[in-house]
Amino acid sequence: MKNAIAAQFAGIALISALSVATANAALINVSVSGPGKAAAEAAEAQFFSYLTASATETFEGFTAASDSTGQSPVINTSVGSFEQLVAGDNGSAACNDDGFSCTAGLAVLNAATSPFGGRFPMPDETGNKNWLDSMDSREMKFSIAGMYKAVGFYITDPNDVGGIFDIILEDQSAVTYNLNDIFTGAQPNGAAYYLGFISDVAIASLAFRSNHDNDGFGIDNVTIGKVPEPGTLALMGLGLMGIGFLRRRAQ
Repeated sequence: MKNAIAAQFAGIALISALSVATANAALINVSVSGPGKAAAEAAEAQFFSYLTASATETFEGFTAASDSTGQSPVINTSVGSFEQLVAGDNGSAACNDDGFSCTAGLAVLNAATSPFGGRFPMPDETGNKNWLDSMDSREMKFSIAGMYKAVGFYITDPNDVGGIFDIILEDQSAVTYNLNDIFTGAQPNGAAYYLGFISDVAIASLAFRSNHDNDGFGIDNVTIGKVPEPGTLALMGLGLMGIGFLRRRAQ
């Protein structure tokens, strides 16, 4: 079943998608900031304003990888685990330069160790140097630690090659919601955004999919949070424009 429900209000956030397909479907708000550091940081501040409690992984406690020995199929963090589900495979392309490999898994990188020019830490502040890199994975999954209804994070350099970037959200009942073409087409190299997801049921995981095996991205300052009850989403008033289709299907 497909639904496209879009509403535009006054506000700084840019995109909202709500699913009300059936009585047992989750109500999900998806916000995507405008491109650029300032817009992304403003969107993070707005996202935090809806939370009653939160935990954030900055990746500063990790040692940045300098070659493929620092990569891993699964990287466990304070907010959950990140897993490479489908590797990129570009032979001598960027993720294989400087001793890195597309197929060796994910990595925590910083500017000194990264083979990629368009990815960087966010927010732009002193002491924030590391980020989690997809290493050009075609598919990567973030499994959330605990029962949380809100997830937010910075993403840098997404979708600058393939033109399609999808996120598959799964709730704690194993119901999935497909958010297709998040950025509505290819983006310029080095773009920065903040993405926020708030649901009326606990979120179990987010899977990130790219349609190109040379189209990676970086993720930073990943926040999981709790929101007020009841009716949080109905009262949020995020001034956003609609995003394509949010499709609900049972596992």
